[in-house]
Amino acid sequence: MIIDRIENLAKYIPALPQLKEVVAILESGALSTLPLGAYPCTDPSLRYTIMSYEAEAVDERPYEIHRRDADVQILLEGRERMDTGDSESFVPSGEYSAERDIGFGSGRKIASYHADPSLFVIFFPGEPHAPNIADGDDRDVKKVVFKIIV
Repeated sequence: MIIDRIENLAKYIPALPQLKEVVAILESGALSTLPLGAYPCTDPSLRYTIMSYEAEAVDERPYEIHRRDADVQILLEGRERMDTGDSESFVPSGEYSAERDIGFGSGRKIASYHADPSLFVIFFPGEPHAPNIADGDDRDVKKVVFKIIV
């Protein structure tokens, strides 16, 4: 997992070359005018989804985990908490969906990240994470999630 300020995203391009296109999309300003939905990218190993929702006012949510994709999550509006879990203690619940590259389960929480539009987080395959948790009274969130096949 990587958590950093948006202005530092380009520093991670040597580790994840697809971030070059992510940075270009962010700098273009297009995310503020595009409608909600899924979008392909020039690089076939990169795609993104713009979403809007009400973060859940709960103490915890099930963790999600990916086997193939890294998530680059950036809030465009609002705030939310994302919990991260210990991969050693992760216990799957239900079936893993290969088509959607997602499985859910439980485990020991190791950290909470308080997201806002000045920050980004990258969750790598195998890292349990639980986004969409309310962080304060304003629960309205608009977010972009870039999926990178690694």
